[in-house]
Amino acid sequence: MVVAVLGIAASAQAALPPRGASFSFADHATTGKNWHVDFTIDAKRRTRVRTLIVYSEACGATAVRRNVAISAAGVVAVSGGVAGGGAWAVNATFQATRKIVGTMRMNRANCDTGVLGFPSAITGDGGGGAGFSEHDHEAKYPDIAGATLEQRRQAVAVHREVLALWHGTTLATAKRRGYHRLRGLPWSPGFFHLYNDTYESDKRIFDAHRPESLVFWRPNDGSAPVLVGTMFRVSPNKRPSFAGPIPIYHHHARSRTGRIRSYMTHVWMVASLKNSWANCLPILLLEAYNPPFKWLPAYPLIEHVNGPC
Repeated sequence: MVVAVLGIAASAQAALPPRGASFSFADHATTGKNWHVDFTIDAKRRTRVRTLIVYSEACGATAVRRNVAISAAGVVAVSGGVAGGGAWAVNATFQATRKIVGTMRMNRANCDTGVLGFPSAITGDGGGGAGFSEHDHEAKYPDIAGATLEQRRQAVAVHREVLALWHGTTLATAKRRGYHRLRGLPWSPGFFHLYNDTYESDKRIFDAHRPESLVFWRPNDGSAPVLVGTMFRVSPNKRPSFAGPIPIYHHHARSRTGRIRSYMTHVWMVASLKNSWANCLPILLLEAYNPPFKWLPAYPLIEHVNGPC
């Protein structure tokens, strides 16, 4: 079945985006129906989306399309199939160099998201809390050289503690320690988060004993899920001084008033400090450090992580 998506007409203010820019819109606040659309512009051509990622939690599917054309009017109109049967489509317009609006839709089996609008996927226009940058999500690796000795020691300590406390943790053990999945999520292969409600609201940051979320990989062969990382959440009001420039923060959703709910960052289960704090998936190092983990690119990535490093 082919998906029809409502078009967004190009306006007189339509523009082309900056080279290499990233644009994201996400709804990660609707239980069981989270979705997001991510655009990464080609580093050399403003008329090309290097990578477009469309994700629907309800349908349990992620679509990735590369080298997508942007018309002279700033329009992106693209569609495709979904693994296992189904279809997706995106229709969007750049209204300014750093603002894109549009719609997405995905269907698969008995799931149909309907037309979902993203009123303003923005990058680089500010709006973050004090000390946070909307450009942070574009960086892949932490600024270790720019950190002070004490900040590097803090990052090293968290990394080592995460490995010591969590490496090899099973799904059953994580559940016994108070972590759970959001209700209604499909158990399809790929990455997924477990959350701890107590730690989410305890106002403690970078406590390796109490990460707000755990990141697991579910293989496609029915074997046990593998823990590959942790996620730490901080207040959106002011960037913590902890570890200085090393954490690369991102945010998922804003409230209805436009307020950012929180910022977060990952610490991966790998031996390398640089890659443990990466804002991408250090696939080869994850496979080396976690032998049961074998990545298959056809399955969903983690929300707001721009694919493998």
